[in-house]
Amino acid sequence: MPAFWRPWLFLLGLFCLPAQAQFSAGIGFSASQSPYQGVSSNPNTIPAYVNYQGQRLYLRGTELGFALWQQGDRQQALSLNVIASGRLAGYHASDSAFLTGMATRRWSLDGGLALSGRYQQHLFSIKAVHDLLDHHQGYEVNGYYGYLLRLHPRWTITPGFNLSWQSDDLVDYYFGVRPEEARNERAAYQAAGGLEPQVSLMSLWQVSERQQLIAIARVRYLASEVRKSPLVDRRHTSGVFLGYILSF
Repeated sequence: MPAFWRPWLFLLGLFCLPAQAQFSAGIGFSASQSPYQGVSSNPNTIPAYVNYQGQRLYLRGTELGFALWQQGDRQQALSLNVIASGRLAGYHASDSAFLTGMATRRWSLDGGLALSGRYQQHLFSIKAVHDLLDHHQGYEVNGYYGYLLRLHPRWTITPGFNLSWQSDDLVDYYFGVRPEEARNERAAYQAAGGLEPQVSLMSLWQVSERQQLIAIARVRYLASEVRKSPLVDRRHTSGVFLGYILSF
């Protein structure tokens, strides 16, 4: 699953599962643009995911969490969680001719704390994570707000806004060009940290008590330090995700 879907699937577990459900699995289709030159679509995708919600432990997409503290119910809830989250980002030099000579930028695993909650129709989360595998060696602070609108007993939509600060090391790892990687068409570049906003619209249709269809559209506005990278030829990227969820 692309990394940029994690905030929405993380919050999906707050309100879309039936009260008695503890485990759900899904399969989906995603299509999104890559920010890298010569790479038309994002290769960092996983077609299936699982969602588990226990009393304190949860798994939502690529994020595993444990609630250190929690209170409330489905309509008004707040929890503080320790989390480990997959960062599905990066590339191989073989992804495009322009990236030839670049060292592989690998997926990583981030860990940290997340405060998430819901107050009636308002959904939010604040997360701070750091690289656990020492790949990008950076950190990210991420905030999300969404507003749940029920248009039909079976149909809800949630417009959302996501804002993240990514550190110097994180941005430079994925978008910098090391001196030994520089070419005539690709100058060396050391990236600094940047602020990246995203907007989204999530639609959820309750097919039955245990079956749901989900659709998400989003636009990611690249940080200025990312746009300056010689590896990047876009100002923003967009994508869609369509999925089917079965709860047990």
